Amino acid sequence: MRMAQWRVFMDDFDREARLLEQLAKIRGNFLLRMRGQLPLLRELLERIRAGDSSALVPLQILAHRIHGSGATFDFAAVSASAGQIDDLLEALIGTPANPAIEPQDWRALMEHGERFALEIGAATVEGTGVYR
Repeated sequence: MRMAQWRVFMDDFDREARLLEQLAKIRGNFLLRMRGQLPLLRELLERIRAGDSSALVPLQILAHRIHGSGATFDFAAVSASAGQIDDLLEALIGTPANPAIEPQDWRALMEHGERFALEIGAATVEGTGVYR
């Protein structure tokens, strides 16, 4: 390999390494933001459990956003659990004039919410920067 070819190769290698480093940082920031959203998630779930149907839409918006972002940043389990919440809420919100949530729907929503919280927690291994 000639010297000029070697330089081009090393420049490409360095550029790729920098991009991978930036991506790792963005993924880490995403997880930090998601952990920061857990109190809001739990608050919205509690409000819904208490009969506050006005929390349905904000929770659905939050879940929808996380579903898409999780997929974008290659956190399949986080995305899938948020997607389950999104799908359930989309069906509940679309139900005509039924402000009461059925017990089985509430249980499913709580299960999905807890699964989401667990997936966020499991997505990082504390202190290592390893993502799952």
